[in-house]
Amino acid sequence: MGDGWAEATVLEGLDSIEAAQVRRCARVLLRRPLLRADGPEGEVLPAVRRYTDRLQALFAGYLGYRLVVEPGFARLYKTGRTPDGVRGAHKANGAPFTPRAYAYLALVLAALTGSGGQVLLSGLVSEVRAAGAEAGLELGAGIVDRRALVAALRHLIDLGVLAETDGSVGPWAEDAGREALLTVNVELLSHLVAAPLGRSSSAAELAAGGPPAGEDERHRVRRRIVEDPVVLTADLTPEQRDWLRTRLRAEAELLEELFGLHLEVRSEGVLAVDPDGYLSDLLYPGHGTLSRIALLAADELVGPGAQERPDGEGGRVPVPLDRLGEVAAAIAERYPKAWSKEAVRDTGRLARSVAQTLVQAGLARLVPAADGLPESVEISPAAARYRPRPDGPDEEDGEQAAEPAAPSPGEGQESLFGP
Repeated sequence: MGDGWAEATVLEGLDSIEAAQVRRCARVLLRRPLLRADGPEGEVLPAVRRYTDRLQALFAGYLGYRLVVEPGFARLYKTGRTPDGVRGAHKANGAPFTPRAYAYLALVLAALTGSGGQVLLSGLVSEVRAAGAEAGLELGAGIVDRRALVAALRHLIDLGVLAETDGSVGPWAEDAGREALLTVNVELLSHLVAAPLGRSSSAAELAAGGPPAGEDERHRVRRRIVEDPVVLTADLTPEQRDWLRTRLRAEAELLEELFGLHLEVRSEGVLAVDPDGYLSDLLYPGHGTLSRIALLAADELVGPGAQERPDGEGGRVPVPLDRLGEVAAAIAERYPKAWSKEAVRDTGRLARSVAQTLVQAGLARLVPAADGLPESVEISPAAARYRPRPDGPDEEDGEQAAEPAAPSPGEGQESLFGP
Protein backbone atom coordinates (compact mmCIF):
# COMPACT_ATOMS: atom_id res chain seq x y z
CA MET A 1 0.00 0.00 0.00
CA GLY A 2 3.04 2.25 0.30
CA ASP A 3 3.07 3.07 -3.40
CA GLY A 4 -0.30 4.79 -3.24
CA TRP A 5 -2.13 2.04 -5.08
CA ALA A 6 -4.61 1.40 -2.27
CA GLU A 7 -5.41 5.12 -1.91
CA ALA A 8 -6.00 5.41 -5.63
CA THR A 9 -8.62 2.66 -5.50
CA VAL A 10 -10.79 4.34 -2.87
CA LEU A 11 -13.04 5.88 -5.52
CA GLU A 12 -13.09 2.87 -7.84
CA GLY A 13 -16.53 1.65 -8.82
CA LEU A 14 -18.16 5.03 -8.19
CA ASP A 15 -19.59 7.19 -10.93
CA SER A 16 -18.48 10.79 -11.24
CA ILE A 17 -21.33 12.13 -9.08
CA GLU A 18 -20.67 9.65 -6.28
CA ALA A 19 -16.93 10.31 -6.42
CA ALA A 20 -17.61 14.03 -6.15
CA GLN A 21 -19.78 13.40 -3.09
CA VAL A 22 -17.02 11.38 -1.41
CA ARG A 23 -14.54 14.14 -2.22
CA ARG A 24 -16.88 16.77 -0.77
CA CYS A 25 -17.35 14.72 2.41
CA ALA A 26 -13.57 14.37 2.76
CA ARG A 27 -13.08 18.13 2.37
CA VAL A 28 -15.80 18.92 4.92
CA LEU A 29 -14.25 16.51 7.43
CA LEU A 30 -10.82 18.06 6.95
CA ARG A 31 -12.31 21.47 7.71
CA ARG A 32 -14.67 20.24 10.44
CA PRO A 33 -13.12 17.15 12.03
CA LEU A 34 -16.01 17.12 14.52
CA LEU A 35 -19.05 17.20 12.25
CA ARG A 36 -22.40 17.26 14.06
CA ALA A 37 -25.85 16.79 12.59
CA ASP A 38 -27.01 19.94 14.40
CA GLY A 39 -23.84 21.90 13.74
CA PRO A 40 -22.40 23.84 10.80
CA GLU A 41 -22.62 21.87 7.52
CA GLY A 42 -24.51 19.13 9.37
CA GLU A 43 -26.45 18.45 6.17
CA VAL A 44 -23.33 16.63 4.89
CA LEU A 45 -23.49 14.00 7.66
CA PRO A 46 -25.99 11.69 5.84
CA ALA A 47 -23.56 11.49 2.90
CA VAL A 48 -20.69 10.82 5.30
CA ARG A 49 -22.67 7.94 6.77
CA ARG A 50 -23.53 6.63 3.29
CA TYR A 51 -19.85 6.54 2.28
CA THR A 52 -18.38 5.67 5.66
CA ASP A 53 -16.36 2.70 4.42
CA ARG A 54 -14.86 4.68 1.54
CA LEU A 55 -14.02 7.65 3.74
CA GLN A 56 -12.49 5.52 6.46
CA ALA A 57 -10.32 3.78 3.88
CA LEU A 58 -9.41 7.14 2.32
CA PHE A 59 -8.28 8.79 5.54
CA ALA A 60 -6.60 5.68 6.96
CA GLY A 61 -4.72 4.91 3.78
CA TYR A 62 -3.77 8.41 2.68
CA LEU A 63 -3.20 10.26 5.95
CA GLY A 64 -3.28 7.61 8.68
CA TYR A 65 -6.27 9.30 10.32
CA ARG A 66 -9.07 7.37 12.07
CA LEU A 67 -12.66 8.27 11.24
CA VAL A 68 -15.54 7.43 13.59
CA VAL A 69 -19.07 7.87 12.28
CA GLU A 70 -22.03 7.80 14.67
CA PRO A 71 -25.71 8.59 14.00
CA GLY A 72 -25.41 12.15 15.31
CA PHE A 73 -21.83 13.06 14.44
CA ALA A 74 -18.61 12.11 12.70
CA ARG A 75 -15.18 12.50 14.28
CA LEU A 76 -11.97 12.61 12.25
CA TYR A 77 -9.04 12.01 14.55
CA LYS A 78 -6.36 14.25 13.09
CA THR A 79 -3.64 13.10 15.43
CA GLY A 80 0.03 13.37 14.76
CA ARG A 81 0.01 16.38 12.48
CA THR A 82 2.87 18.81 12.70
CA PRO A 83 2.02 21.56 15.19
CA ASP A 84 2.66 24.96 13.68
CA GLY A 85 1.95 27.02 16.77
CA VAL A 86 -0.37 29.41 14.98
CA ARG A 87 -3.63 27.47 14.88
CA GLY A 88 -5.91 26.87 17.81
CA ALA A 89 -9.10 27.77 19.60
CA HIS A 90 -10.55 31.26 19.48
CA LYS A 91 -12.80 33.26 21.74
CA ALA A 92 -16.19 34.54 20.66
CA ASN A 93 -14.62 37.87 19.62
CA GLY A 94 -12.09 36.11 17.38
CA ALA A 95 -9.12 36.54 19.73
CA PRO A 96 -6.95 33.45 20.11
CA PHE A 97 -7.13 31.45 23.30
CA THR A 98 -4.65 32.50 25.96
CA PRO A 99 -2.60 29.87 27.82
CA ARG A 100 -4.92 30.50 30.78
CA ALA A 101 -7.99 29.72 28.66
CA TYR A 102 -6.35 26.53 27.39
CA ALA A 103 -5.60 25.50 30.98
CA TYR A 104 -9.22 26.02 31.93
CA LEU A 105 -10.37 24.08 28.88
CA ALA A 106 -8.28 21.10 29.99
CA LEU A 107 -9.57 21.41 33.55
CA VAL A 108 -13.21 21.60 32.41
CA LEU A 109 -12.73 18.44 30.34
CA ALA A 110 -11.18 16.72 33.34
CA ALA A 111 -14.08 17.85 35.56
CA LEU A 112 -16.69 16.73 33.04
CA THR A 113 -15.21 13.24 32.70
CA GLY A 114 -17.46 10.91 34.61
CA SER A 115 -20.12 13.58 35.13
CA GLY A 116 -23.80 12.95 34.57
CA GLY A 117 -26.03 14.37 31.88
CA GLN A 118 -26.57 17.74 33.57
CA VAL A 119 -24.44 19.91 35.84
CA LEU A 120 -24.91 23.24 37.58
CA LEU A 121 -22.40 25.90 36.64
CA SER A 122 -21.50 26.48 40.29
CA GLY A 123 -20.82 22.76 40.77
CA LEU A 124 -18.73 22.58 37.62
CA VAL A 125 -16.66 25.58 38.74
CA SER A 126 -15.99 23.84 42.04
CA GLU A 127 -14.92 20.68 40.19
CA VAL A 128 -12.62 22.74 37.95
CA ARG A 129 -10.95 24.36 40.95
CA ALA A 130 -10.53 20.96 42.59
CA ALA A 131 -8.97 19.57 39.41
CA GLY A 132 -6.67 22.58 39.26
CA ALA A 133 -5.56 22.12 42.85
CA GLU A 134 -4.89 18.44 42.18
CA ALA A 135 -2.75 19.45 39.20
CA GLY A 136 -0.82 21.94 41.33
CA LEU A 137 -2.20 25.02 39.58
CA GLU A 138 -2.85 28.27 41.40
CA LEU A 139 -6.20 29.43 40.04
CA GLY A 140 -7.45 32.91 40.73
CA ALA A 141 -11.03 33.97 41.33
CA GLY A 142 -10.81 37.39 39.69
CA ILE A 143 -12.43 38.53 36.48
CA VAL A 144 -9.44 37.51 34.33
CA ASP A 145 -9.77 33.89 35.44
CA ARG A 146 -13.55 33.97 35.19
CA ARG A 147 -13.39 35.26 31.62
CA ALA A 148 -10.86 32.57 30.71
CA LEU A 149 -13.11 29.88 32.19
CA VAL A 150 -16.13 31.27 30.35
CA ALA A 151 -14.14 31.24 27.11
CA ALA A 152 -13.44 27.54 27.66
CA LEU A 153 -17.10 26.84 28.38
CA ARG A 154 -18.24 28.80 25.33
CA HIS A 155 -15.83 26.81 23.19
CA LEU A 156 -17.35 23.54 24.41
CA ILE A 157 -20.85 24.93 23.81
CA ASP A 158 -19.89 25.80 20.23
CA LEU A 159 -18.59 22.24 19.78
CA GLY A 160 -21.87 20.80 21.07
CA VAL A 161 -20.29 19.14 24.10
CA LEU A 162 -22.20 21.47 26.45
CA ALA A 163 -25.63 23.02 26.04
CA GLU A 164 -27.13 25.86 28.10
CA THR A 165 -30.36 24.24 29.29
CA ASP A 166 -31.33 27.00 31.73
CA GLY A 167 -29.46 30.29 31.92
CA SER A 168 -26.18 31.25 30.27
CA VAL A 169 -22.52 30.99 31.24
CA GLY A 170 -21.68 34.44 29.87
CA PRO A 171 -22.93 36.60 32.78
CA TRP A 172 -20.89 34.53 35.27
CA ALA A 173 -17.71 36.25 34.07
CA GLU A 174 -18.97 39.55 35.48
CA ASP A 175 -21.03 38.16 38.37
CA ALA A 176 -19.78 34.98 40.05
CA GLY A 177 -23.15 34.63 41.77
CA ARG A 178 -24.97 33.84 38.51
CA GLU A 179 -26.13 30.27 37.97
CA ALA A 180 -26.85 28.13 34.91
CA LEU A 181 -27.84 24.55 34.20
CA LEU A 182 -25.70 22.81 31.58
CA THR A 183 -26.40 19.59 29.72
CA VAL A 184 -23.40 17.42 28.84
CA ASN A 185 -23.30 15.44 25.61
CA VAL A 186 -21.43 12.53 27.16
CA GLU A 187 -20.97 10.63 23.91
CA LEU A 188 -19.51 13.64 22.11
CA LEU A 189 -17.31 14.38 25.12
CA SER A 190 -15.74 10.94 24.88
CA HIS A 191 -14.67 11.66 21.28
CA LEU A 192 -13.43 15.21 21.82
CA VAL A 193 -9.75 14.69 22.58
CA ALA A 194 -8.08 13.49 19.40
CA ALA A 195 -4.80 12.35 20.91
CA PRO A 196 -4.81 8.95 22.65
CA LEU A 197 -4.86 9.85 26.36
CA GLY A 198 -4.10 6.35 27.58
CA ARG A 199 -0.99 5.94 25.43
CA SER A 200 0.53 9.38 26.04
CA SER A 201 3.28 9.36 28.65
CA SER A 202 3.58 13.14 29.10
CA ALA A 203 1.73 16.39 28.54
CA ALA A 204 4.22 17.34 25.81
CA GLU A 205 3.59 14.08 23.99
CA LEU A 206 -0.17 14.58 24.26
CA ALA A 207 0.12 18.12 22.89
CA ALA A 208 2.15 16.79 19.96
CA GLY A 209 -0.65 14.38 19.07
CA GLY A 210 0.30 11.33 21.08
CA PRO A 211 3.12 8.83 20.83
CA PRO A 212 5.04 8.54 17.55
CA ALA A 213 2.92 6.83 14.91
CA GLY A 214 5.74 4.75 13.48
CA GLU A 215 8.09 5.32 10.62
CA ASP A 216 5.54 5.88 7.87
CA GLU A 217 7.04 8.80 5.96
CA ARG A 218 4.17 9.03 3.50
CA HIS A 219 1.67 9.92 6.23
CA ARG A 220 4.01 12.47 7.79
CA VAL A 221 4.67 14.22 4.50
CA ARG A 222 1.07 14.11 3.34
CA ARG A 223 -0.22 15.49 6.65
CA ARG A 224 2.15 18.42 6.36
CA ILE A 225 1.02 19.18 2.82
CA VAL A 226 -2.71 18.85 3.55
CA GLU A 227 -2.70 20.62 6.93
CA ASP A 228 0.02 23.25 6.34
CA PRO A 229 -0.12 24.00 2.62
CA VAL A 230 3.35 25.60 2.31
CA VAL A 231 5.98 22.92 2.87
CA LEU A 232 9.62 23.83 2.29
CA THR A 233 11.96 21.03 1.34
CA ALA A 234 14.43 22.22 3.97
CA ASP A 235 11.87 21.46 6.67
CA LEU A 236 11.65 17.79 5.71
CA THR A 237 13.98 15.04 6.82
CA PRO A 238 16.26 13.49 4.19
CA GLU A 239 14.00 10.42 4.12
CA GLN A 240 10.88 12.57 3.64
CA ARG A 241 12.56 14.61 0.89
CA ASP A 242 13.54 11.43 -0.95
CA TRP A 243 10.05 10.00 -0.62
CA LEU A 244 8.38 13.17 -1.90
CA ARG A 245 10.86 13.69 -4.74
CA THR A 246 10.18 10.24 -6.16
CA ARG A 247 6.41 10.54 -5.73
CA LEU A 248 5.66 14.11 -6.79
CA ARG A 249 3.55 13.46 -9.86
CA ALA A 250 1.60 10.57 -8.30
CA GLU A 251 1.01 12.58 -5.13
CA ALA A 252 -0.22 15.57 -7.13
CA GLU A 253 -2.76 13.35 -8.88
CA LEU A 254 -3.89 11.74 -5.62
CA LEU A 255 -4.18 15.07 -3.85
CA GLU A 256 -6.45 16.43 -6.55
CA GLU A 257 -8.50 13.25 -6.93
CA LEU A 258 -9.15 12.77 -3.21
CA PHE A 259 -9.33 16.33 -1.90
CA GLY A 260 -9.51 18.66 -4.90
CA LEU A 261 -6.17 20.29 -4.06
CA HIS A 262 -3.63 21.35 -6.69
CA LEU A 263 0.04 20.80 -5.93
CA GLU A 264 2.47 23.47 -7.09
CA VAL A 265 6.12 22.45 -7.11
CA ARG A 266 9.13 24.74 -6.90
CA SER A 267 12.76 24.12 -6.10
CA GLU A 268 12.26 25.30 -2.48
CA GLY A 269 9.22 23.17 -1.74
CA VAL A 270 5.58 22.53 -2.55
CA LEU A 271 2.31 24.36 -2.06
CA ALA A 272 -1.14 22.74 -1.92
CA VAL A 273 -3.63 25.14 -3.46
CA ASP A 274 -7.37 24.93 -2.85
CA PRO A 275 -8.96 26.73 -5.83
CA ASP A 276 -12.19 27.21 -3.89
CA GLY A 277 -10.50 28.51 -0.76
CA TYR A 278 -12.78 26.26 1.30
CA LEU A 279 -10.09 24.51 3.30
CA SER A 280 -8.30 27.72 4.21
CA ASP A 281 -9.08 29.17 7.62
CA LEU A 282 -7.26 32.37 6.73
CA LEU A 283 -7.78 34.49 3.61
CA TYR A 284 -4.47 35.73 2.21
CA PRO A 285 -4.14 38.19 0.67
CA GLY A 286 -7.06 39.61 2.61
CA HIS A 287 -8.82 42.95 2.52
CA GLY A 288 -7.79 44.18 5.97
CA THR A 289 -5.08 46.71 6.71
CA LEU A 290 -2.60 44.22 8.16
CA SER A 291 -3.02 41.72 5.33
CA ARG A 292 -2.52 44.34 2.64
CA ILE A 293 0.49 45.91 4.34
CA ALA A 294 1.96 42.42 4.82
CA LEU A 295 1.50 41.76 1.12
CA LEU A 296 3.27 44.98 0.10
CA ALA A 297 5.99 44.67 2.73
CA ALA A 298 6.85 41.10 1.73
CA ASP A 299 7.16 42.22 -1.89
CA GLU A 300 9.55 45.03 -0.98
CA LEU A 301 11.65 42.73 1.19
CA VAL A 302 11.84 39.57 -0.93
CA GLY A 303 10.50 40.55 -4.36
CA PRO A 304 12.59 41.20 -7.47
CA GLY A 305 13.10 44.85 -6.50
CA ALA A 306 14.37 44.13 -3.00
CA GLN A 307 17.52 46.08 -2.16
CA GLU A 308 19.13 43.08 -0.55
CA ARG A 309 17.86 39.56 -0.14
CA PRO A 310 20.15 37.45 2.02
CA ASP A 311 19.57 33.72 1.77
CA GLY A 312 18.45 31.80 4.79
CA GLU A 313 17.59 28.18 5.45
CA GLY A 314 15.29 26.77 2.79
CA GLY A 315 15.35 29.98 0.78
CA ARG A 316 13.81 31.96 3.63
CA VAL A 317 14.85 35.60 3.76
CA PRO A 318 15.81 36.74 7.28
CA VAL A 319 14.59 40.26 8.05
CA PRO A 320 15.16 42.01 11.40
CA LEU A 321 11.85 42.98 12.95
CA ASP A 322 13.02 46.59 13.06
CA ARG A 323 13.56 46.53 9.29
CA LEU A 324 10.10 45.06 8.75
CA GLY A 325 8.73 47.87 10.91
CA GLU A 326 10.49 50.50 8.81
CA VAL A 327 9.07 49.08 5.58
CA ALA A 328 5.58 48.69 7.02
CA ALA A 329 5.61 52.24 8.41
CA ALA A 330 6.78 53.65 5.07
CA ILE A 331 3.93 51.85 3.28
CA ALA A 332 1.46 53.17 5.81
CA GLU A 333 2.77 56.71 5.30
CA ARG A 334 2.77 56.38 1.51
CA TYR A 335 -0.97 55.61 1.36
CA PRO A 336 -2.32 57.36 4.48
CA LYS A 337 -6.00 57.09 3.53
CA ALA A 338 -5.91 53.37 2.80
CA TRP A 339 -5.48 52.02 6.30
CA SER A 340 -7.21 51.66 9.61
CA LYS A 341 -5.81 54.46 11.77
CA GLU A 342 -5.81 52.23 14.82
CA ALA A 343 -3.82 49.51 13.02
CA VAL A 344 -0.99 51.85 11.93
CA ARG A 345 -0.93 54.15 14.96
CA ASP A 346 1.93 52.34 16.73
CA THR A 347 4.87 51.49 14.43
CA GLY A 348 6.31 48.86 16.74
CA ARG A 349 2.99 47.12 17.15
CA LEU A 350 2.40 47.39 13.39
CA ALA A 351 5.64 45.50 12.66
CA ARG A 352 4.75 42.70 15.04
CA SER A 353 1.18 42.48 13.71
CA VAL A 354 2.39 42.34 10.12
CA ALA A 355 4.91 39.64 11.04
CA GLN A 356 2.19 37.65 12.81
CA THR A 357 -0.05 37.98 9.75
CA LEU A 358 2.68 36.45 7.58
CA VAL A 359 3.29 33.70 10.15
CA GLN A 360 -0.41 32.81 10.30
CA ALA A 361 -0.51 32.63 6.51
CA GLY A 362 2.35 30.12 6.62
CA LEU A 363 4.64 32.56 4.83
CA ALA A 364 7.10 33.38 7.61
CA ARG A 365 8.39 32.32 10.98
CA LEU A 366 9.51 34.43 13.91
CA VAL A 367 13.05 33.95 15.21
CA PRO A 368 13.74 35.21 18.75
CA ALA A 369 16.77 37.34 19.45
CA ALA A 370 19.90 35.39 20.40
CA ASP A 371 23.67 35.85 20.58
CA GLY A 372 23.51 39.55 19.88
CA LEU A 373 21.24 39.12 16.86
CA PRO A 374 17.97 41.10 16.80
CA GLU A 375 14.57 39.48 16.79
CA SER A 376 13.72 38.75 13.19
CA VAL A 377 11.18 37.27 10.86
CA GLU A 378 12.19 34.78 8.18
CA ILE A 379 9.99 35.24 5.13
CA SER A 380 9.28 32.14 3.05
CA PRO A 381 10.01 32.18 -0.69
CA ALA A 382 6.32 31.27 -1.09
CA ALA A 383 5.48 34.90 -0.19
CA ALA A 384 6.65 35.86 -3.66
CA ARG A 385 3.75 33.85 -5.09
CA TYR A 386 1.39 36.55 -3.88
CA ARG A 387 3.38 39.43 -5.32
CA PRO A 388 0.88 42.25 -5.98
CA ARG A 389 0.25 43.26 -9.56
CA PRO A 390 -0.98 46.63 -10.78
CA ASP A 391 -4.40 46.83 -12.38
CA GLY A 392 -4.52 46.38 -16.13
CA PRO A 393 -3.04 43.86 -18.59
CA ASP A 394 -0.76 41.36 -16.88
CA GLU A 395 1.77 41.31 -19.69
CA GLU A 396 3.15 43.96 -21.98
CA ASP A 397 1.46 42.32 -24.95
CA GLY A 398 -1.86 42.30 -23.13
CA GLU A 399 -2.08 38.53 -22.81
CA GLN A 400 -3.16 36.93 -19.60
CA ALA A 401 -0.48 35.81 -17.18
CA ALA A 402 0.56 32.22 -17.51
CA GLU A 403 -1.08 29.66 -15.24
CA PRO A 404 1.10 28.31 -12.42
CA ALA A 405 3.43 25.63 -13.60
CA ALA A 406 2.16 22.07 -13.25
CA PRO A 407 4.08 19.76 -10.96
CA SER A 408 7.31 18.95 -12.71
CA PRO A 409 9.94 17.52 -10.41
CA GLY A 410 13.55 17.57 -11.41
CA GLU A 411 15.91 20.12 -12.82
CA GLY A 412 14.55 23.29 -14.31
CA GLN A 413 11.99 23.99 -11.63
CA GLU A 414 11.32 27.64 -11.24
CA SER A 415 13.15 29.12 -8.28
CA LEU A 416 10.97 30.78 -5.67
CA PHE A 417 7.23 30.40 -5.59
CA GLY A 418 6.65 33.60 -7.47
CA PRO A 419 6.02 33.69 -11.22
